[in-house]
Amino acid sequence: MEERRLNEKESLELITQMIQNTRRNLDAGDGNMFLLWGYVNIVVTLGVWLALYVTENPVCWWGFWVAPVIGWGLSYWLFYRKRSNEQWAKGYTDIVIRQMWQIVSIACCGVALIAIPYHYYEMILPLCAMLISLASLLTGIVIRYTVFSGLSSCGFAWSIQMLYQVVTDGFSYNVLIVFALIIFISMVIPGHLLNRSRIVIRK
Repeated sequence: MEERRLNEKESLELITQMIQNTRRNLDAGDGNMFLLWGYVNIVVTLGVWLALYVTENPVCWWGFWVAPVIGWGLSYWLFYRKRSNEQWAKGYTDIVIRQMWQIVSIACCGVALIAIPYHYYEMILPLCAMLISLASLLTGIVIRYTVFSGLSSCGFAWSIQMLYQVVTDGFSYNVLIVFALIIFISMVIPGHLLNRSRIVIRK
């Protein structure tokens, strides 16, 4: 059976439909991935900051490992387990975005692990902020959501500034607050905007 070639109009419609499907799949309604990971990282960061401020014990830095444990656990419980029991059409863009975030998650853990033997702990937060905001920026570009990528661009620029500040002036506890704000700009606000627009996307 000979395959029919799509004309220009049909190709554009297919691409538009794939982007809309990706937006639907990113919007989990009761457990959007950006909101989940964004809030988890913010809460853990503020918890570590408070523990360091009160105790001044460097052991508190290990509290950051709570974020991937809680994040991956909740992701499975609220998202992947539910999706495995439903019909979920995954397109190419869905797969690309999912794999990109998996790579970013592994890269952030790698940054933390590599910093341990070299004792460059102050570089972990700026580098992780850059990776997360860049991945969010690319997600916004893929799904053609200008506001999404625009906010993430601000987070990426701020993370670069934070990196230079740490290299130049050294580390301070304020870096943790800046990291939480970057996560809020790059993940939480875009996640809420994506959820808010889900009614329009589903039309």
